[in-house]
Amino acid sequence: MISLRQHIFSLVAVFVALAVGIAAGSTVVRGPLLDSTRARLESAEENIAVERAENDVLASEVAQLDNWAVDGPAQLLESQLLGAAVLLVVAGDVDTDVVDGMVRSLRAAQAMFLGEIRISPAVFDPEQSGRVVAALDDAALEGVDTAEPAEVGTAFGTQVGRMVAEVATAVTDGPPVAADELLRAAFGDYEDAGLVDLLELTRDEIDADAVELVVLTDRNLSADPAPVLGGVIAVSDPAAAGLRVLVAEVGRLLQANDAPMPSFVEAIRGDGRLRDEVSTVDNAETMLGWLAVVLGLRAAIERVVDHYGFREGAARAIPPRSS
Repeated sequence: MISLRQHIFSLVAVFVALAVGIAAGSTVVRGPLLDSTRARLESAEENIAVERAENDVLASEVAQLDNWAVDGPAQLLESQLLGAAVLLVVAGDVDTDVVDGMVRSLRAAQAMFLGEIRISPAVFDPEQSGRVVAALDDAALEGVDTAEPAEVGTAFGTQVGRMVAEVATAVTDGPPVAADELLRAAFGDYEDAGLVDLLELTRDEIDADAVELVVLTDRNLSADPAPVLGGVIAVSDPAAAGLRVLVAEVGRLLQANDAPMPSFVEAIRGDGRLRDEVSTVDNAETMLGWLAVVLGLRAAIERVVDHYGFREGAARAIPPRSS
């Protein structure tokens, strides 16, 4: 019979053996394992140092490009739109830096910049179509199914296009007039209703033979602007001297954007009629896109309609620079 003392001795022996095994194992393994871990850590630190150095170089290059985006247009675009009157229509919450870059480039080209008509995001929101209906008159709503937000959006865009055309006619056919007076007279009621904002309006008197309309949109908007903008650009007529249209789009998608809006530029390029009537730029978020807009307007003045950028349907990166 095994006594209690033997049980105790057995248990003590097991624990002693376990302790000896752990001590021996750690002595044997610790050296190679720690050496390997230290080597990997040193390698990782070296890689991090290399990546930081490369990031510093890239950050410096990006800073240079940012400076070039500010200074470049003035050096490259001087006099390209001298004597041309330009109106900018912006769809909703297009990135402020993009709008600023566009305006800066137009001014660098010495265009007579009339101002910016920014269409409120509410106009594109199907759930707020009632606000749009309330702001439109009976003539604008004739034949429109007001229960269909897309039809209401198109009606609003068409009305905006008509009013832009009236402004263009006043500029080209009437005596010189201050642009801010023209635009506030045309769009003041819509501004009061919160459907548009009138920004960067010039008080200079404008006397021009034609008006160039730039429509700026973005695939990162929260609602599809196509029904509204389709109505706006319906006024385009390349054969007419009074008003020409170019559509520029922010094509780069935000990292968090899992449901981008359909490309309005791509829709124009795929339309047999519009493709020949409306010039497009598909990279309006870049300085190259701003240059393409200005030079595209210059080409449009010479009755050339084309498509610029690097996405589907683009004919070339930028138009040739006019001498």
